Amino acid sequence: MELLSPGEKIKKLRMELGLKQEDITNETVSKSLISMIEKNKRGLTWNTATIIAQSLNRYYRTMGKMITPEFLMETEEDRVNREVKEEIEYLQTLIESGHINTKLIYMTFDKILKLVEQWDMKQELIELRYLKGRFYYKSYLYNKALEECSNVLEYYIEVRDYSEVARTYNFMGACYYMQMMMDQALNYYSKAYDTAIEHSTANKARIKVEAVFNIIICYRKIHRYDMALQFINMFKEIEWDNPLYEYYNNQTIILEANTYRDLRNYERSEKLYEKLMQKHKVLDKDILFLLYDNYTIFYMEQGKIQKALNYVDKAIKILKGVRPDYIPWIYITKARCLVLAGRYDEALNTLNEGLVLAEDFTENEMIIDFHFTLSQVYIKLNDFNNALMHLKDGEKIIIDNNIKLKRNDLYSFYIEVYIGLGESSKSIEYASKIRKDYLALKNTQER
Repeated sequence: MELLSPGEKIKKLRMELGLKQEDITNETVSKSLISMIEKNKRGLTWNTATIIAQSLNRYYRTMGKMITPEFLMETEEDRVNREVKEEIEYLQTLIESGHINTKLIYMTFDKILKLVEQWDMKQELIELRYLKGRFYYKSYLYNKALEECSNVLEYYIEVRDYSEVARTYNFMGACYYMQMMMDQALNYYSKAYDTAIEHSTANKARIKVEAVFNIIICYRKIHRYDMALQFINMFKEIEWDNPLYEYYNNQTIILEANTYRDLRNYERSEKLYEKLMQKHKVLDKDILFLLYDNYTIFYMEQGKIQKALNYVDKAIKILKGVRPDYIPWIYITKARCLVLAGRYDEALNTLNEGLVLAEDFTENEMIIDFHFTLSQVYIKLNDFNNALMHLKDGEKIIIDNNIKLKRNDLYSFYIEVYIGLGESSKSIEYASKIRKDYLALKNTQER
C-alpha cells in the first residue's frame, strides 16, 4: 500500500478532480502555500486543512461526497491504524454476540491480517490472534483456540505484559475446561491467579475474581466439594469495584448453595438460595434462570416433585433473553422431573427437543449428557436398543475429543445395556475397562 503524506493526499485528490492548485486557494491560502504543502515543504495546519477541505467540497458535494479536515491531516499510516482498530472492534462485537457468521468473520480476519502484516503491526497482530482464539472458542474448536493462545502467550511473556499473560492463562483454562480436561484447566486458572498476584497487574482484581470463580467450577465438576468451598471462601475475600462483581458474586452464591445441596446439607443450601430469591426482582435474568434451575434440582433431590416442576416451569417462562448456551440444560432438568413423576414419554420428548438445541451449540459435554440421559430413560423402559444407539453417539464424541472424564460413565452404561440385551461377554469387556487388571504382570510388585 502506498504511503501518502497529507500534502501528497491533497495533490492526489486535487488531480483526481482535474483541479489546478489555484482552484483550491483563497485569500488566506495561496497557491504557493498549496505547492509547498503538496511537496512536503510545509506542514498542514488545522486551519489550512479546513480551508482546503471546504474548497474540495465545492466539487465533491456534486458527487454526494464530503472531505473532512481530519481526513486530510490523517497520514496513510494513521488511516491503517484507525481501520485496523475499527475492524478489530467490529470483529470482537460479532464474536462475543454469539451470532457467528463464519464466512463473514473469516473474510474480515483475512482482510485485517493482510493490513497488519503489510504494515508490520506486531501488537495488532497479537490482538488479532487472541481474537481468532476467541472465535475458535465460540465455534467449539478448542484445540485451535489453544494454538492461537500459545503464540499470544509467547509474545506477552517476551514483552513482559503480565496483565495480558494472566488474561491469556485464564482463557486457556477455559479451553481446557470445555474439553473436560480439569487438571489442565485448574493449572492454567492457578497460573492466571498467581501471575496477577506476583506482578500486581493492572487487571489484578478481575483476574483474581475470574480465576477463583472458574477454579470453584472445576472442583465442583470433579466432586471435590471440600476444595470448592475453600475457594468459595477465598472468593468472598476478593474486592473488586466493578458492576461485573455482582454478577460473579451472585453466581458464586448459587455455586455455594449447590455445593451444600450436593453434600445433603439442605438447610444451609436453602438459606443461600433464599438469600438470592429475596432480591429476585432486581436479579440479572441469567442469574434468576440459574436460580430457578437449581431450585428445581434442590426439590427433586428431596422427592418434592411438584415443587420441582413449579420451579422448572418458572425457568422456562423466562427463557427469552437468557444466555443461549444456558437454555438446553433446563430440558435435562425438566426431563429428570418428569421421570421422577413417571411421565417417561414426556421426558423423552423433552430430551429430544433439548438435544436439537444442544447440537446447535456443539458443546461436547452438553451433547454427551443429553445422550446419556436419553439412554438412561430408555434403560428404565427396557428399550435397550435405543439406549445403545444414544451411547454409541455419546461414545463417538468422547473418543473424537479424548474426553476421559466421561469414559467410566459410558462404560457403566454399556454394562447395564448389554446385560439387558443378554450379552454378558460385552458387559464383562466394559467392566474390565473400568478396573485395573490386578493379574497383569506389570502390576506385580518387586520383592
